[in-house]
Amino acid sequence: MKVYALGILFFLFASIALLVYLSSDHHRATADIHHQPRLAMTFDHQTHGKQQCIACHHNFVDKSGQGLCLECHVATKGLRLEFEEQFHNLCRGCHEEKQAEGEKHGPIRQCLACHTEDTLP
Repeated sequence: MKVYALGILFFLFASIALLVYLSSDHHRATADIHHQPRLAMTFDHQTHGKQQCIACHHNFVDKSGQGLCLECHVATKGLRLEFEEQFHNLCRGCHEEKQAEGEKHGPIRQCLACHTEDTLP
C-alpha cells in the first residue's frame, strides 16, 4: 500500500513539475529557437488582385515594416511561435468566408495548393 501511495505521489509531483516547466519562459524561449516553418508556401498576388491590400498587409497601416511577411514574422521572436497559426487563420479564414458566401475561393484543405516553392512575386 505504501509503494502504491508513493507511486501516486511521484506521478502527481512529476505532472506538476512538467506543467510548471511547460508554462515557463525558458520552455517558450527554447521552443522559439527551434521552431521553423514546416513547409514552403507560395502566394500569387495576381490571383488576389481584387482583395484590399491592407487585409493582409497590416504594415501598410501601422508602418511596422516592409518586405516579405516572413522577414518580420519569422525574424521577430514573439511572432515566430504564432506564425503558422496566424497565416493559416488569415489565408484559410478568407478562403472559408468566400466559400460560405458562394464566391470563388482559394484552397481550404488542399495543403499542397499553397505549400509549394514560391516562384511568384
